[in-house]
Amino acid sequence: MSFEAFLRQLHTLNSSLETLAAIGAELRLRQDEHTGDAGVRSLLQNVVHKIDPTILDEINPSQAQSALGLIRSSFRQAMDLLEKPERAPGWVYEDPVVLDSQGQASRLMVRGIETAAGQRADLAAKLQQPGMFLDAGAGAGWLTIEAAQSWPALNVVAVDPWPPALDLARKNLAQSSVAARVEFRLQRIEELTDEAVFALAWLPAPFIGEEAMAAALERVYQALRPGGWLIVGLYPPTPDELGQILTKLRIVRSGGHPWTATEIGERLRTLGFESIETFSPMPPVLFVLGQRAEGTNKSS
Repeated sequence: MSFEAFLRQLHTLNSSLETLAAIGAELRLRQDEHTGDAGVRSLLQNVVHKIDPTILDEINPSQAQSALGLIRSSFRQAMDLLEKPERAPGWVYEDPVVLDSQGQASRLMVRGIETAAGQRADLAAKLQQPGMFLDAGAGAGWLTIEAAQSWPALNVVAVDPWPPALDLARKNLAQSSVAARVEFRLQRIEELTDEAVFALAWLPAPFIGEEAMAAALERVYQALRPGGWLIVGLYPPTPDELGQILTKLRIVRSGGHPWTATEIGERLRTLGFESIETFSPMPPVLFVLGQRAEGTNKSS
């Protein structure tokens, strides 16, 4: 490819980058209730209108906050890749914007769980009855806080091995109304010692490495009460090859493993989970659900 052709490709790709930035900018101005510069704001709205005149019409403030978090986190992680392509894989971000933005985006998982519960009576009952919810990946704490706010009958335990994330999570929790029902632990999920106490567990699989997954699932299984549900979150496969490669890059760069729903389902089945199924509550999210059988007491 000639340099001129290469520059044309860069120009096309840069247009996509600027489009995403324009959407994020418009969301942020709406969220902060700022008008901004009249000329710039008009052009931002023109960009949004060209994509789809109705694209933001049905987005409520909570959804806008989560979407903006996803955009901001994507940009910050992309910049980290650009500036430090040589660093070893791992979730080693200390930038509070990355941590908090990723956490804001994760709040959508609570809505996804509620969607799944709308089609599963037993899962819906678990969300409304007194019990405990395990968040196996606290991050900045926003999914944890959202779960506690959405399901007031549940107490929430969230574990995470990354101190900068938990420091931010505790600050976010202190400003919420649910601090009395939330516990944050500096702990790896594969080091969990709880036995048969949780009614529901959430596990973000893309952040779990290949070697750690077996122990992580075993410990979650032991921590669930008989009849308790595990919901494993995945990135679903994209229809285009480039999208698949980029998803794998994002996962591996963060220290995780690009698990498939089939692989997770097989591991759950081997452990003794029942009612295993996949469910997509929203793009780009895929759940693998499994339930610990009633009356089981499998030892590790």
